Amino acid sequence: MSTAPLTPVSALDDAIAKACAAAKAMLPLIGATLHAQFPTGAYLVLTRPIDYDDYDSVRLDSVRDAAGNVLHEFDEYAPQRPPLPPVPANIAALWGDADPRDPSQVLDLIQRVDQVEPYQFLTFLPAELRTPEEIEAEDAGGRTPLGIPLAPAVCALHGAECPAHGHAEPPAPVD
Repeated sequence: MSTAPLTPVSALDDAIAKACAAAKAMLPLIGATLHAQFPTGAYLVLTRPIDYDDYDSVRLDSVRDAAGNVLHEFDEYAPQRPPLPPVPANIAALWGDADPRDPSQVLDLIQRVDQVEPYQFLTFLPAELRTPEEIEAEDAGGRTPLGIPLAPAVCALHGAECPAHGHAEPPAPVD
């Protein structure tokens, strides 16, 4: 029997490795996008609710600042979700046909990332940003919220002029 028409297992391994690398690379894009939309935001908070319909599905919860204050809360049951704030054209272009102002499209990208290799790319929200209710629910056996950092070490919009884990508009040019 000829093996010429057969594909080696390494081809699948290589494809999975490429998919994992691409999925992981989407997290900084999501973080930079929401950082542009919520300049003082520190984390996009996600949940994996315990329910019977979609046990492992990631859902949008909120955007929180470095002190844990909620800057924006997502309402998954709202009939019409209001659009998120605009983003610079260069960041919006990286989203292709998807609209980074549409919460459902932001969620879709996050869920696609998570589906590549569930439980590998999304990390737990730091304890200091969790609400007392989240901590109590976790202590009672609930799931720990997840978080995507929004403020990269160097701001994607303004470079080193923004402090780490924060955002500042760059100084206006002097004439």
